Amino acid sequence: MNLNYHKWMELKIINNYFENGVCSAFDLIPFNSTSHQMNNYRILKKREKNTFSFYAGINSTESFEVDTHFNGLEDIYFQLINNDSLFFNYTDIPSISDNELYYFQNGINANKPEFFQKTQFVAQQDLIGLRSKRFNVNLTNEDKEVILEIKSNSETVITKTISGIKIYSLNLSQFDNGVYQLWVNDQLQETFFMSDQEVDQNCIGVVRLNVKEVIDQYSNNLDYTINFNARNVFWQYQVVVSKSRKIQVHDMNISGIKDEKYQGPVDQEIIGGQTAQVFITSSPLQLQNKLEQNPQLQVTYSNDFSNRKNQVEIKLPNPDVEQIKKYNQGENEGSFFSSTIVYV
Repeated sequence: MNLNYHKWMELKIINNYFENGVCSAFDLIPFNSTSHQMNNYRILKKREKNTFSFYAGINSTESFEVDTHFNGLEDIYFQLINNDSLFFNYTDIPSISDNELYYFQNGINANKPEFFQKTQFVAQQDLIGLRSKRFNVNLTNEDKEVILEIKSNSETVITKTISGIKIYSLNLSQFDNGVYQLWVNDQLQETFFMSDQEVDQNCIGVVRLNVKEVIDQYSNNLDYTINFNARNVFWQYQVVVSKSRKIQVHDMNISGIKDEKYQGPVDQEIIGGQTAQVFITSSPLQLQNKLEQNPQLQVTYSNDFSNRKNQVEIKLPNPDVEQIKKYNQGENEGSFFSSTIVYV
């Protein structure tokens, strides 16, 4: 059989930390069950930079009819693999624990159908729990009768009435991979993604393609995005004037990129016992991988050979995302900052 491959969907991962939002930090790895389905339905995935394109193999004598070609296809799931160890430094999202991940899917945002996240950018709301198909549920009111339910798509798939047990073991191995909810006595306890496959250690999220939504929304092809926002941090520069320069500094200030203001300088002892003149932005600024312009440090000084005042301008470096920390006290407590040492 001669096959033509028809492109039917694109998913772009965008992070405005990078130029034009091109974030190449990720791979999409299908779950095992999805790999089987993709083979059966002749679906191919191709990555180029931050764009994942999906193709359907069709007979060269036929045209692509999405409802016909995908008839019987179940939802397919992918692990979103992060290959950048600094991603959570420069991206404005919470880090994840071992038992949670981010969950993305088409049709999740009614106002922006092209988004795979719930709001404009990926945020706390997109986090869900991560469970294997066998897990324990802690029941705090073990002396009372408890009604435990597991729901999927608002439909109850399991109901258990339990009493006299503090820890109840659930076995959901008969159910498919997907998102489920744990309810206890009509109260939602947890929303979680469940799989019989262990996720990769660098997996930060699950991407679901809702096939019904694909068929309903399909026109010519589908263009989707996962949108991450760069982190806003205070930019701090620690300016050290080397004693070997043998100069007397009369004035020091920083000109911002877009007229942002810098507070300081303030004397501060830094690592190595050196004294630095510390400047910091009056408000947080968004991080960028590459700056079109850099802040400028102006230093007015004289030396031992002349009382004449001289001035030098130094282009300050882009804040180092490896050096991002959080204020633990003071008026900016809880905010992030990036500190850079600059030698004059």
